[in-house]
Amino acid sequence: MSSLTTMKLLKTRVQCRLALHKQFGSLEYGIVPVTSDCHYLFPAKVVSRLVKWVTIAHEDYVELHFTKDIVEAGLAADTNLYYMALVERGTAKLQAAVVLNPGYSFIPLIFQLCLNWKGEKTNSNADNIRAMESEANVCYKELCGPRPGHQLLTNQLQRLCVLLDVYLETEIHDDSMEGPKEFPQEKTCLRLFRGPSRMKPFKYNHPQGFFSHC
Repeated sequence: MSSLTTMKLLKTRVQCRLALHKQFGSLEYGIVPVTSDCHYLFPAKVVSRLVKWVTIAHEDYVELHFTKDIVEAGLAADTNLYYMALVERGTAKLQAAVVLNPGYSFIPLIFQLCLNWKGEKTNSNADNIRAMESEANVCYKELCGPRPGHQLLTNQLQRLCVLLDVYLETEIHDDSMEGPKEFPQEKTCLRLFRGPSRMKPFKYNHPQGFFSHC
């Protein structure tokens, strides 16, 4: 590797770390900054909000009951950085354990989710939680924004807020319960459910502004 290539890589790494430091400062105050050139990736109204963003130790991450898949896959190295995000809407609380690889943003973050609402739901007992993780972890390329993709972290977190909105708004309301529905449907969805697992429409079609199934 030439010295020029090494210098370019080092410069990119430093720029990425500076961008991350700035984003962390916003996240600690519950602000998820989305740059103007990435606004089109999200619906105009997002109700769910980030209320907590904290660093956690590697030992604490591996002890979480909903990160077992990542640990067993060997993706939870002690050289990574680990964070816990909490997204809320009404009575629903979504925990997201986040893995930040030193190779970010060339290597995307990994989110593992645990939803506390009408019981506890993780990828081990709820297909739709697994689908939400896939939307955040697998379908991330469009969230990178303009190169070199420094907005990936905040865009993934904003998508997480959108996913929680869709999850809650597409839940069936119990008509036997008095009072208004806690989470009225504000997002436009082509179909609320698909298949025997009743999968929700998490894919946002930004030109048309509606949600559909992948």
